[in-house]
Amino acid sequence: MSGSGEPGARVDAAALRRFTSAVLRTYDVPVEHADLTAEVLVAADACGIDSHGVSRLGLYTLKLERGLVNPRPRPRIVRETATTCVVDGDNGLGPVAAVLAMDWCIERARDVAVACASVGHGNHYGIAGWYARRALPHAMIGLSLTNATSLVAPTFGRRPLLGTNPIAVAVPAGRERPFVLDMATSAVSAGKLQLAMAAGEPIPEGWAVDAEGRGTTDPLAGFGGALLPLGSTRELGSHKGYGLAVVVDVLSALLSGAAFGPHCLSLTSELDQVANVGHFFAAVRVDAFRPFEEFTAAMDDMIRGLREAPPAPGHDRVVVAGEPELDEEDRRGREGIPLDAGTVESLRGLAVERRCEDELGALLGR
Repeated sequence: MSGSGEPGARVDAAALRRFTSAVLRTYDVPVEHADLTAEVLVAADACGIDSHGVSRLGLYTLKLERGLVNPRPRPRIVRETATTCVVDGDNGLGPVAAVLAMDWCIERARDVAVACASVGHGNHYGIAGWYARRALPHAMIGLSLTNATSLVAPTFGRRPLLGTNPIAVAVPAGRERPFVLDMATSAVSAGKLQLAMAAGEPIPEGWAVDAEGRGTTDPLAGFGGALLPLGSTRELGSHKGYGLAVVVDVLSALLSGAAFGPHCLSLTSELDQVANVGHFFAAVRVDAFRPFEEFTAAMDDMIRGLREAPPAPGHDRVVVAGEPELDEEDRRGREGIPLDAGTVESLRGLAVERRCEDELGALLGR
């Protein structure tokens, strides 16, 4: 909980989606775009990635209010081959162009087995894994990447030149749940620092450096300096996280013509300039390589082998990518989504400002 003095709340996911969509529609966002964006934001909260959920709604609406995001975009394919396309997002809310591109990949992969899309003139699109998971019902592997605000220093650097630049891969299984890797290429996401600041808590060593390039446990100093790449130090492999972040920029931004590196102004950076975020998506039809049932049976064997591996001292079990989020999705589906006090206060402010008190009342049960 934050120190705002307001109580937190546990809410129903459907009610949270309705409230979020209602707020977005007051900014002249079409119903279908508002509903989609609400779905993506609440999906993050539903699986426990609170740093990318409705706590970001205030930043989305601020960008709409300032004219930095087009409320009624017309994203379109501007370049296309049999297996690839480039989408111009028309500076709309991030999920709108992202879904267009990911769904194009899925549809095209039905015929050509593997399809890729790069998106330019986009905006923050939520959690990368949500898009990768769209491929799973179609017996496909999904891939989703995006660049972001430059908050991460390269190895041996102290100035932020790269985004947290996440990579997500979703792989179908048979009897087991899917493998869903959704990771930042930084040591941690910027949202984790924001949550630490709201809670008045320190951050672990290895997450960030201050403006002088010195390691810090103060989240505010970390925001004034830079996040560290995945690995934190060269000795622990930060050059790998740094290299992966550059790869994400290449595929997401350089291929699509979006802004890259320090030129990318995503959600938490300058609030007086258009962002021009880039994304990259791919869909791979599994049965183009081997029979789907054989593949998923092999995935089951792999997942069970990992999960049943002997745990190291002090740990209960080996965890497979995606399991914590899927477990939390199940739990929050039963118990509701917890919102911290700061988020509740922010949503209340939006409800009053945008005259959505009825939707807020339905959300909070009042």
